Amino acid sequence: MLKIRAIKIEVNTSNGLFGAEYQFESGLNIIRGNNSTGKSSLFQSILYGLGFEELLGARNEKTMQAVLKDQVEYPKGTLNDVIQSFVYLEIENKETVTIKRSVISQIRKPQLVDVFFGAHLTEPNKSYESKPMYIHDSGGASNELYGFHLFLANFLEWNLPEVVTTTGDLNKLYIQQVAPSFIKEQKSGWSDFMATMPYYGIRNTSARVLEFILNLDVFENEKRKQHIKIQKQVFNNKWSNHVSQLNKLAERSGGTLSGISETPQIINNFNNIFIQVIKDDSAISLNEYNNLQKLELEGLEKYPTGNVGSKVLGNEVFLNELNQKLNQLSLNHNLLSPELNFDKERLKQYEKQLLAVHEDLKKNKGALKVKTLGASLPSEVAFDHCPTCHQDLKDSLLPTDIEQNPMRIEDNIAFLDAQERMIQIFTEGQRKSIKDKEKQLSSYQLQLSEVRQQIRAIQQELISDERLPSVLEIEKRLNLKKRVEFFNKITEDFYLLIEELKLLSKEYEVLLRKEKNLPKDFFSLEDKNKLSNLEAYFIYLLREFNYQSKVFDNITISKESYLPVINKTLPNGFEKQYDIIFDSSASDFIRCIWAYSTALLNTSVHHNSNHPKLLIFDEPKQQDIAMEDFKKFLAELSKYEEQQVLVFASFENSDESFKASTEGLKFHLNQIQEKLIRPI
Repeated sequence: MLKIRAIKIEVNTSNGLFGAEYQFESGLNIIRGNNSTGKSSLFQSILYGLGFEELLGARNEKTMQAVLKDQVEYPKGTLNDVIQSFVYLEIENKETVTIKRSVISQIRKPQLVDVFFGAHLTEPNKSYESKPMYIHDSGGASNELYGFHLFLANFLEWNLPEVVTTTGDLNKLYIQQVAPSFIKEQKSGWSDFMATMPYYGIRNTSARVLEFILNLDVFENEKRKQHIKIQKQVFNNKWSNHVSQLNKLAERSGGTLSGISETPQIINNFNNIFIQVIKDDSAISLNEYNNLQKLELEGLEKYPTGNVGSKVLGNEVFLNELNQKLNQLSLNHNLLSPELNFDKERLKQYEKQLLAVHEDLKKNKGALKVKTLGASLPSEVAFDHCPTCHQDLKDSLLPTDIEQNPMRIEDNIAFLDAQERMIQIFTEGQRKSIKDKEKQLSSYQLQLSEVRQQIRAIQQELISDERLPSVLEIEKRLNLKKRVEFFNKITEDFYLLIEELKLLSKEYEVLLRKEKNLPKDFFSLEDKNKLSNLEAYFIYLLREFNYQSKVFDNITISKESYLPVINKTLPNGFEKQYDIIFDSSASDFIRCIWAYSTALLNTSVHHNSNHPKLLIFDEPKQQDIAMEDFKKFLAELSKYEEQQVLVFASFENSDESFKASTEGLKFHLNQIQEKLIRPI
């Protein structure tokens, strides 16, 4: 619980010390003052002491009235320049602390806050330990030693939850964002349920705040859901990077990766993942290919290196085979190259068609939207009739004597949509075909280079001295040995990556199980009870406060935003919800805010949730609401004797209005006489 025990304002001026001091009790506190007496200054000073001045639209001293930072007019017509000003705020939960914060000071910035550990205002004769803290700066909500808002959250025994930001990160909910659920300021606070909430890049902030205030179990479920979603995003990147490493390893070996998807999956058989290479126009695994090389190397090493003369016949036969292979490779290369160029041109055509169809689809959808909007207007054209001759109009420029009916615009959109999907499939298929052919062409080029090199080497050896050792055979053995060692290293690295992939597969399986085990119904039984109580009491208070804009049976509390909405049944039988603000009169929407704020407190009291059990209203009688309805509102607030409610109101500057509104109610009165800031 947060209880405001006392406030003191000190304003040093060029003509002496001015200020004000008030104390507050449990239950209903009415702070009464005529217009321009300083009610707003007192209200804003309470927010300033708590570090909640962002609810007023800015930070630090900018939000404060001129009387606290520029000039004090007292007596009337006499201006006293402000030299220095401070706000002291005494608050209580299980313990009592006093907050001191400067508005104007020569030596202190407004971000500096002193916390006195005791009742410095109501028991001023005692000495209290104090500690400097700071606010509205990096660490103000997280620094365990000096962060004031973290101190305030801990003081209230609030474990502010982590919520998802607009960038997908997790961040703590800010205490300033919780404040609008129980504080309503005069200028903007009555325009919406959470109108003054500061923006910190958090998704669905009001819903997250209300989940925290009501202490809903769904908060943890939603957090788990979002956490798993983020984990999956991180995991997708890990998987993609790992597959990329495997692909790069395959490219180094001159092969391609087979048996694994670019998107995460649970893998049960890792033997199906391998590097595929081409040998003699056939695809085999890198292991098989390397084993063949090893056998060939073992066969060569069984015998001593021969001389040039002993290799002549074999070299001539091999030379003929290489020439034949060269011719075949050249033919394959020459046939594939124009095919690849043709496919690239076809891809360009597909892309042009796709762009044209996309533009046509966009135009047709725009035309349909315009037509649909026009059909709701009281116009002949909107109903496909000419307003002059009353003949039928068609969605076509064909002559009227042609009997064939053109395609309706809806059918045209459906046709174009199907055509776009079909061309997208063709385009993707064409890109894959081009990629495969580029790899094949690159393989042919590599093989051509190797065969030509072999031919040159054999031709050189055939004209060498027959008594010399065969350089060709020596080079063959050396090259073969290097290739075997190279592929051994590739295979070793590949298996290391496969072992890491096994761990990734297990991690993904665990992640999917966590996602599967998330509760289908996010609301616990206790959550449902809280929301049911909130809705029932909200509607009860609407009746009490004389709300008349909508039928009560159509009003409910949204299970997504936890705010009041109107249920509407559409002609097709489906139900639609929209915010109650859009279908309530201005005065009735004020009644909605009264009812919702109070119902939120009532539900929190009965379920002992995170609500601070404090309500602060600045001029709640808005939009000329009837005095009788305002009295009912105050009567409702007076029921919360163990909690605290502060109501700042002018009562139309009338003693009669004040008496009529408060007669018979139990409350504590603080009346501002003439001016809030006076000589002290």
